Amino acid sequence: MSSLQHAADYVPLIVTLLAVVIVAVEWVALGLRRRIARHREGAVNVACGAASFLPVFALNAALTLNLMYALYDVRLFDVGQSAWAWVGAYVAYDLASFVVHLASHKVRLLWIFHSVHHAPEEMKASVSFRGSLGDFLITPHTTLWLPLLGFHPLMIVVVEGLGLLWGVALHMSEDTLRRPGPRWLGLALITPALHRVHHGRNGLYLDTNYGLTLSLWDRLCGTFQAPMPEEPVAYGLVDPHATDRFIPSQMAALDALRADLRAADGWRERLGYLFRAPGWRPGGGGKTARALRAEALSELAR
Repeated sequence: MSSLQHAADYVPLIVTLLAVVIVAVEWVALGLRRRIARHREGAVNVACGAASFLPVFALNAALTLNLMYALYDVRLFDVGQSAWAWVGAYVAYDLASFVVHLASHKVRLLWIFHSVHHAPEEMKASVSFRGSLGDFLITPHTTLWLPLLGFHPLMIVVVEGLGLLWGVALHMSEDTLRRPGPRWLGLALITPALHRVHHGRNGLYLDTNYGLTLSLWDRLCGTFQAPMPEEPVAYGLVDPHATDRFIPSQMAALDALRADLRAADGWRERLGYLFRAPGWRPGGGGKTARALRAEALSELAR
């Protein structure tokens, strides 16, 4: 257990340092080549990352890891720490990340936090840092329940670190990763090119590519979408707001929800605004991401 403890002690620090280096090196390289149009947006990305990380870190230190140990004590299975157990731990973490990510797009109450991450209109590694002050309510669920399956909490700490580092790479600019990589890679993995699609506000790209590492989950759920050369990705939100100011970026989705709740006619509508998909309106007056994508696919089929 001592080697696992050492790994769990050092991996988060190493991953954090590597992530910062990746973001900084890419930022400088793109800047020198004049390939960044939104430097201030990038600064807000980093500020949002720092502000969202601190509550998550505090919660992990005070509660989450202790709950994970409590769940491990009543685990359903004993999987050990073999190589296959480590593979299983990562796959389980990847599936949990997919489920939480999908829910964050499908439930407006969760979307008001996750939309902060989707607001930037220029893709670069610093976007991976951009989070909401409310992320501490959502992020722990990607790891919290996995010890119940028999994975030691410290194993989950390690695989989460690896997953987060992959997440930074997914957000790197197309000007940094100029080659999309072999097509077969996308058959198994979510690549940066596939994740850029997820960040698109194009109707064709909405509601797609929720996976972190494996593309399997999207293929099984019908949410996989390859990039199309004739449809360049337009980054950002369907209803955009200021992305280069910290407070408006954090509050825009929450303010919109509060306005809808005030205008709602009764509790049925209020519950709809809270728990149905973003874009939902009473009486079918709104359009969700799924509806907008269906329209785009219909148009493409003509």
